Parts: sequence; C-alpha cells; structure tokens
Amino acid sequence: MPYSAVPSLIVALPFLKLPGGRLVASHAARAGILVASANIAATFARGLLPRSVGDQAVATGICTAAIYQVTVTSHSAAETLALFTTGSRGMRGRVPDQTRLLVVDLVFTAAGAAIDFALPHKPRETLAVSIVRFIGQSMMLGGAAGAGVSVVDQGLAKVFPGQELSKRPIAVDVALGGSIAGLTVFIRHQHAREFGLVDPKRRAIKRAGLVKTAKASVAGVGAAVGMLTLAASEQFIAHKIRQVLNDRVHRFDIGSPMVGHFVALGMFGAAGTAAFVVAKRRIERGDDIVEPAYPAPPTSEFVTSGPKSVVPFDTIGKEGRRFVLMALVADEISAVMNEPAIDPIRIVGGYEAADGTEERARLCLAELESLGAFDRSLICIASPTGVGYVSYTFAESLEYLTRGDCAIVIPQYALVPSAMALFDTHDGVALQRRVIELARDRIAQLPPDRRPRLVQFGESLGAQVALDIAYPMGSTEFDELGLDAGLYLGVPFRSTSWNSWWNARSNFDPQRQMALVPDSDALEERFADPDRRKRHVMVVHDDDPVNRFSYRLVVKQPWWMGPPATRPPKVPRETIWRPVTTFVLTVIDLLNGMDFKPGEFVRRGHDYRMDSRGATAATYGLPCSDTQADAINEALRQREQDWAARRLVARKFANARDSVTRTLKSWGVSSQDFMSLEDGEGPLVADVDPRAQMLPNRFGSSGVL
Repeated sequence: MPYSAVPSLIVALPFLKLPGGRLVASHAARAGILVASANIAATFARGLLPRSVGDQAVATGICTAAIYQVTVTSHSAAETLALFTTGSRGMRGRVPDQTRLLVVDLVFTAAGAAIDFALPHKPRETLAVSIVRFIGQSMMLGGAAGAGVSVVDQGLAKVFPGQELSKRPIAVDVALGGSIAGLTVFIRHQHAREFGLVDPKRRAIKRAGLVKTAKASVAGVGAAVGMLTLAASEQFIAHKIRQVLNDRVHRFDIGSPMVGHFVALGMFGAAGTAAFVVAKRRIERGDDIVEPAYPAPPTSEFVTSGPKSVVPFDTIGKEGRRFVLMALVADEISAVMNEPAIDPIRIVGGYEAADGTEERARLCLAELESLGAFDRSLICIASPTGVGYVSYTFAESLEYLTRGDCAIVIPQYALVPSAMALFDTHDGVALQRRVIELARDRIAQLPPDRRPRLVQFGESLGAQVALDIAYPMGSTEFDELGLDAGLYLGVPFRSTSWNSWWNARSNFDPQRQMALVPDSDALEERFADPDRRKRHVMVVHDDDPVNRFSYRLVVKQPWWMGPPATRPPKVPRETIWRPVTTFVLTVIDLLNGMDFKPGEFVRRGHDYRMDSRGATAATYGLPCSDTQADAINEALRQREQDWAARRLVARKFANARDSVTRTLKSWGVSSQDFMSLEDGEGPLVADVDPRAQMLPNRFGSSGVL
C-alpha cells in the first residue's frame, strides 16, 4: 500500500543509515517498520464518529509512532536476551548472531502467544490482567516481526549471495508491511459484508480538498515526529543516568537502564504535573474576564447578581454570567406556550463567591431564600460541567414546560474546562449533595401543600457529579436526599455510580428507579404512562464517545466492541479492536463528539440539544401539547442562534474599538479627545459600544448586546 511507506519511514528516521545511498536500518528498526506499516490500514477504520483529514493524519502519525516504539522495545528485549545467552554480560558494541536471534524471537513469539491464550478476554477482568495480556501480545508482535525480518534476510541471502544482510534496503520491510495492511483492509471489507454496514452514510473520513489534505499530511508527520522526539528524549535522559551510575556507583547491564527509565519518566511526570497546575490557574484567572456581550450585572429580581441577590457578578465566572443574563422572562415564555407565565428563577452559586464546600452550599441556600425559589412548584439543582456551564437548551426547556414556575440552581465547583476538572469532581459531588440536603431540609419546614418538587440535572461531567451522589449506597440515596427525579445526559465513563449500576444493576438499583435510553424519543415511547415513569433517567447516545471512552482502551477491548452482532446501534460492526490504535481513534472521536453548530440540533455523539425538551418533559412529568412541543423546539434553536450572533457581533465590535484605541494611543492621541472632534456635522467617529447594538429577538422582545 503506497500510504504505508511515508509514516513508516518517518518514524524510522533516527535509526536509518545511508551506506551506498540506500536507506537501511538496524534489525529492531526493521521489525518496527514492518509492524508499523502493517498497522497503518487499521487507523483508517470507521470509529464512532467521522474524522476530518487532519484528525486522520494526526491519528495515523501517533499510532504509527506508538506501534513502532512498542515493537522496537519488544524486539530490543529479545536482542538483549540473545546476547545474554552467550554467557557474556557485556552489551557495548555487540550484535547477536542471526541464528541465535531468530531462536530467541521465536521463543518470544511462543511465550507471547501462550500468555494471550492463557488470558482470554473477559468483560470484567482486572486492569492487571489486561496489562499482562498486552505485554504478551507485544512480545508476540516483536518476536514475530523480528523472526520475519530474519527469515526475509535469509531468503534474500539465497537470492543475492554476498550481500551484507544488515545493510539491505528497508523498502523490503515497507513492502511486506504494506501487503499485510492490504490483507487487513480485505478482512475489514469481508466483515462489513458478513455483518452489515451500520449507517453506510457515515464515512470514516470526511471529504476534503487537496489543500486540506496536504496540511493534514504535514500535521500527521509532525505528530509522528513529536511522539518519537518525546521517546528519544526519554531514552537520552535514561542513557545519561545509566552513564552516571556506571561511572560513580557500579556498572549494571540490566539494573542501571531500568533505574534510568524510572527517573526519566518521573521527571516527565513532574514536569507535566507542574504544567497542568500552571495552566489551570491561568484559565481560572482568564475566566474572570467579562465578555463584551455580557458587560453589566442583570437588572432582573429573579436571577443571581440582580437587585435581590447576595452574589457579586464578578464571582460567577463567564458561564455563570451568561446563564443569568440569558434568562427567559414571562412574556417570552407566554409567546411560545400561548399560556400565562411568570419569570423563572436562575441561581448561580459562584465558585469564587465563597471558600469551601459548606460555604458555597449555604450561599446557594441564601440565594434560594432571597430570590423566592421556595415559592415555586419545582426546584432543580443542576450540576455544571467543570467550567460552570449548564445546558441552555435544558434550562429553557424546563422554564417553558413549567411556564416559568421553577428555579434552577447551579452550584459551581470549578472554573476550568472539564478535562482539567476531572480531579475536582469529588468536590462537586460533595457540593451537590450538600446543596440538595439544605434544600430538602428547608422544604420540609414548609406546609405540605406549598412544598416544591426537588429534582436534579447534569450533562457530561455534570451528569457524573449528579449521579455520583448516590455512590456507594445506591439509588435509594436519591430518596434519602428527597429527590423526586433526576435527568442525566451523556453520562461519562468515569462515573462511579454509572459503572456500579452497569455492572450490578440489581444491587445498585434494587427498586428499579433508574433507566437508560439512547434518546428522548425512546424515553417518551417506553414511559408514556405516568405510572411507569422512571424517576432517574440516563440518556446516552449509542455513538457518544464520552460514555464509550476508557483509559483501558489502550490494552483492553471494550464491551461495545465485542462480537459484531452484539454491538450497540451506530457502532461499526466491521471495525476490529486493536491495542493503542482503537484508543487513539476514540480520543479523536472524543474531540469531535463535542463539535456543535449554533441552532443546528443533531442527535450525534455528545450533542444532546435535540433531546433536551423531550427528556425534560418525560423525566419530570411536565406534559405539553404537540403544538407547544414544536414551538419549544423552534424557540430553542432560534434563541441559540441569536445569542451566538450577539456574542460574535459584540466581540468583533469590542476588538475593533480596542484596535482603534491602541492605534490612537501610539500616535499620542486620546481616543476620548478624538471622539470629540467634529467636522461641522458631528463627531468624526461614533462611539461604538457593543452594548448599544441591537439584534432582533424572535420571541416577543428586543435584545440588547
């Protein structure tokens, strides 16, 4: 296969020599090239979601480099063993003879196959078992590749006598790897014919022009080089440490390289941790910047940072400021529902407004009291994502369906992207639980006929936090906390409650309060009867990589890539799980699963906007007519487009104003003085303020940026 050659040659560059103008490499490098070339085709298999050509190039580059490194490492171990079988411990400048190396390679192949056979895949096996099997597979791969190279060398020696085997061109290895890659593609096509092609219109790679393809190729080569540079840096550090140990302590042929690698990896880990901490702090500080589209605190009495609120506007983060300023009002709800409505309540327990879980929880309670939330019929404790975001489509759906007779509370536990907030979820769980406890206790003090329903919501990382308040006790904990219902969209794979329920449903949910559905349509069909309504509903798309992802994908086949006939809908049946490669492709899916376009609701990946209205109505028991449902869906789309346009226009105006101000300042002219100059008819330049720019609001009022 032609596309096998370039990535394989790139990853082998540090090991190549040019005797007589020919590209040659060491025995271990040739084994790595053979396997890396053969693995290229696997990176083009369909994943959960389509990939761009750039994504494909990066994935191919990373997978090629990783597989090459694994094979070279495994075969290098075989070479070391072959040298030790000679009875000498000296490694420096020695190369094992071909026959001895071939025997050791075959031993590695047999040992790896034995490990793989002795540890067949089991859905609930421990991580240690998966790692041992992966090591066995790596041994088998490195040994088989090394043996293959030796056999080819011996065959070429027969055909071309007198040639030095160690200096033959690597084109032979690339060609052999390409042939194996072709076999891989053939097998994949056969699987597709046998088991059917799920969603044939969903391509593995999106179509692209020549320019994008060229840029993608550069990105793929860069990814491969970057991976190898990292590996080479680790090898360099380990080698230097080994030298120091040999010179200052004692010469160890086996021990000192191991110590060197441990120290090198420790240094990389420390550097990565420090970089993570610094980046997290910078992002938290950056979240304090007020967006041009949301420049001033709200004037509504029913939202946080308004006249009756006790929470300052600058303590609720960017997403909190958006949430309170985008709140619906009674007239907008009435225009959509054709029924009387009231202003809903929106509360944000600002992350920076208090220190510690207890203080933040009591701040939420104070806001509930101040804004009159306990006078509403429904209170929703909505757990946000790491950056403090709660889906606008969910919030608006709930407000439309209750005709504004609700209060939504967001207890913020972090102000960084969810990927950086993974280690803060235990704080989020504690905060979510405490806010619910305080709300439950306050509701209990009210007369029975005035008590609002208490529900919770979470999407993505917020779903993990909201669900995990039930761990380890199980779903009965929801009752203890006084929750009437809960909706969880796109539950991540990391949720302890999710994993406990998935692996032992009868133990975690003995009363069968929880349900899993692939979309809101299935939810409405299954639980149309109110008596059969499940109180806690998890909506997870079959192709949602946030739920399907796992760190164990590197070494373990996931449940959703089992036998083709048993796979969930939308999971390709022809794709075969491969160590490392499947993990990398799923990481790409993870990034693409959250690629949304304002106002364009599609039921794909981690996008749950299309499910918000239906899932909210079915889970919380908030019915509406078909006409109202259609009106809500249309309003959700239009409002999202409008607000996205407002943010874009305001940002562009702000950037233009700042650019003019900077230029005038460089001239030594004050922008205020310049604005006051007149040409006889008025100011030369109008004072452009994004807050004064108006965009039409399609739902009963005008909106100010």
